[in-house]
Amino acid sequence: MRAWLGIAALLLWGATAAIAQLTGFTPSTAARQRVVEAEMASGLDPARMEQHLRWLTARPHPAGSEGARLTAEYLAERLREYGFEVQTPRYTAYMPFPVSAEIELIEPVQETLPTTEGIVDGDPFTTDAHRHIGWNGYSPSGAATGHVVYAHHGSASDFRALVDAGVDPRGKIVLVRYYGTGTGRKVRNAERAGAAAVVLYADPEDDGHPFGEVYPEGNWRPPDAIMRRTLSDLPYDGDPLSPGFASLPGAERLDPSEVELPRIPVLPISARSAQRILEHLGGPVAPADWQGALPLTYRLGPGAAKVRLRVDNELRDGTLHNVVGWLRGSDAGATAGDDGRGESWVLFGNHHDAWIYGAGDPSSGTAALLDLARVLGEMARDGQRPRRTIALCFWDAEELVLGGSTEWVEEHAATLLEHALVYVNMDSAVFNTERPLSVAAHPLLHGAFRDAARAITDPRTRRTLHEVWTAGQNEFKHVPGVDGWGEFFDPTVALTEPWVFEVPYDDAAPFFQLLALPASDMYYGADYGMYHSLYENFHWMKTVVDPDFGYHRLMAELVGRVVLRFANADLPPFDWSSEARFWTLAFDDLERVHAGKVPDSAAFRAALERWRVAAAALDGALATLSRVDPRQVSALARRLQLLPRGFYRAEGHAENALQRNLWNGSPSDLDLEASGGSLPGLRFALDRGDTAAASREAKVYLRAIVTRARGLEEIAAELLASSR
Repeated sequence: MRAWLGIAALLLWGATAAIAQLTGFTPSTAARQRVVEAEMASGLDPARMEQHLRWLTARPHPAGSEGARLTAEYLAERLREYGFEVQTPRYTAYMPFPVSAEIELIEPVQETLPTTEGIVDGDPFTTDAHRHIGWNGYSPSGAATGHVVYAHHGSASDFRALVDAGVDPRGKIVLVRYYGTGTGRKVRNAERAGAAAVVLYADPEDDGHPFGEVYPEGNWRPPDAIMRRTLSDLPYDGDPLSPGFASLPGAERLDPSEVELPRIPVLPISARSAQRILEHLGGPVAPADWQGALPLTYRLGPGAAKVRLRVDNELRDGTLHNVVGWLRGSDAGATAGDDGRGESWVLFGNHHDAWIYGAGDPSSGTAALLDLARVLGEMARDGQRPRRTIALCFWDAEELVLGGSTEWVEEHAATLLEHALVYVNMDSAVFNTERPLSVAAHPLLHGAFRDAARAITDPRTRRTLHEVWTAGQNEFKHVPGVDGWGEFFDPTVALTEPWVFEVPYDDAAPFFQLLALPASDMYYGADYGMYHSLYENFHWMKTVVDPDFGYHRLMAELVGRVVLRFANADLPPFDWSSEARFWTLAFDDLERVHAGKVPDSAAFRAALERWRVAAAALDGALATLSRVDPRQVSALARRLQLLPRGFYRAEGHAENALQRNLWNGSPSDLDLEASGGSLPGLRFALDRGDTAAASREAKVYLRAIVTRARGLEEIAAELLASSR
């Protein structure tokens, strides 16, 4: 392989002029980069990924468990083996530990409903199904008895509709479907409505038999599957007792009584069990869009159905085990000075905790990234060390509170603002190869993912990932998806290139929300039926999803290409034009929602147009990069790295001091039904009808936009002047 690559390198060097340019590279460095990427891609081994996944899913490994500790040790050992410098930072977090759960229908019939899943013939991971109860993170212990009412997805408007229909949820046990509204927000809405308890289930309409064969024949949720999710709905992520600061030894944390965690018991059940309850509901027929896919007419209740439930969860401090592996770049410190200032870091990772076995979420991603780490380590030993330092991060307690990533970002915030170039997250590698790739990213990263996809071959069709991604999104853009398409997707327009969501989530969120850093998240096939159930195990992955691990390899290659491009580019390959475009889309939406009420609208339009022109000018100026003095290129790279910090707001926005990104946020006020999440400071002020605040926010946003446009103009002008 090495000999072939050497020949390929010579051919590439001889044909430099004919090579399509890579953003941020000169023709010569692009030629070298293609060799590096080819070597990385050729070294990836699906069989090794399968071995990793088999080990990772051999035991349950939820946050705070012995399984999670053992998993972290395994990850650290592998990274050391692959040549990474390894750190294992630990934090304390207030976490739930399930003890027991029970639920029974006591009227009009007596029937104990199962709180565990059923055994599946041929699936060895289900033989001890009785050990794995359904539970929701941060449900308090408690018991409740009452008649049942059905509240659809549990949004604030759903509860209002329930009351408007003459159904009183006070003192009732509320049956609510997953999806549609954040799980914790559903419970808060139920509490505000006076409910005694909440029972959650996944309706087949969202991820079950209407979409195809259910497990074990297919990839959709079987009737006995139980979805587990966290209920945390705090206005911050991470340890609930340390908002905004790292939960390190000696930190003065809050008392649990000071934190607004759920106050009523919550229990998840299967669709089969939910059907037994729904069959006995009376009252008004539920609206047409509240009807699900179970074989009955959904009613609002209360009717005859009466339920008794009991939940026993222990809430206490536990330990979070992070693993961070560093591969020092060849340029590290070369232009940074003795104090290291100016060194750039390219970070990537996923989380390692799972609800049970987590073969899809997250361990498919963990397995894929481990093999990518092996390849990068081998290349570094062979002299192909990345120019910039890279760090591979495996986080704990993502499922409960984005715990490990948030605590680490809080501890290292100042350092990350100084050094971090990007954070690329792969929460999970693959769920469903029949559905398209999903990428959610800061707009500055959209171009990097699309460009990388052009260089990757889909293992099934042998077409490029870019083509398959685009075609898959066109095929399924009218099919309701659990993750949606973002605020600005237009399903009436045929896609000619992949659509990238504009807001990253999962463990990318702390980097994005707390520090406004360019960050992203991804997984293949967002919609599937095994999510957070016992059936999301190695047997499911091997027999249903990705038997030859070809899509694990594809996802490792996608991450590898994006990471290596940011690690090796002469100038960061940011998509400045996409960023300007998405801000314009957000402003268009703001004016549509708040017609005639947006302050300084004409000035905004002028500033956005200036930004668009400046971004296009910089894109054009990059074509002259090969004629610029390398020392000047290094200085420009540093300026471009720091330019996104212009949308970092240290004090946060009015709705949430711990959301510091001018581009996107979410309101913590339950009474504020926000019209969207983009441009949060300005949007939330307008949503509240606070004209004085909106005027103040408009000045903040205008200043930031003009500063961004000016920065792009100056760098484009310097590039052009230096290339003459």
